[in-house]
Amino acid sequence: MPKINKYNFLFISSILLFISCEDNDSDSGGLFINEFLASNDTCCTDEEGEFDDWVELYNSSSDPIDVGGMFIADDLNDDLYLIPNSNSSQTTVPANGYLILWFDKDEEQGAHHVGEKLSADGEGIYLLSDSTTFIDSLSFDTQETDISMGRFPDGSDNWVRFTYPTPGAANK
Repeated sequence: MPKINKYNFLFISSILLFISCEDNDSDSGGLFINEFLASNDTCCTDEEGEFDDWVELYNSSSDPIDVGGMFIADDLNDDLYLIPNSNSSQTTVPANGYLILWFDKDEEQGAHHVGEKLSADGEGIYLLSDSTTFIDSLSFDTQETDISMGRFPDGSDNWVRFTYPTPGAANK
């Protein structure tokens, strides 16, 4: 998949990385980075049966949102990953629903597979509508294996740890 080099985000990245699981205001009409798992050993498998890192997007609006053509990244000093826009049935977050993106560097497995991996040592997750406009972002510290972090309730500003991750479902 195409990538766009964005070294000019160094300044923004350094500011965002000082925040630990704090999010920016969302200008997306209800699209949030809602839950993530950066160290997946036994929790949840993708459609290939692999235990890959994942990020859950949540759409709190009453209209579906197609994320195809948007960008996602784990490090703003690297390339931004372009979410494929060739099949909206695979990249649309349903109204009041969820979409899982697998951070596994297995892009050939489909539109839900991102050409990045999350670091359990801590980093960020950034969702952009274009190469310069943030929809949502967060930074996180060291993560525990098979323990996810997510908003509770969904879409709120309150981040908590989940012993029982809930990819594709309401956080509880």
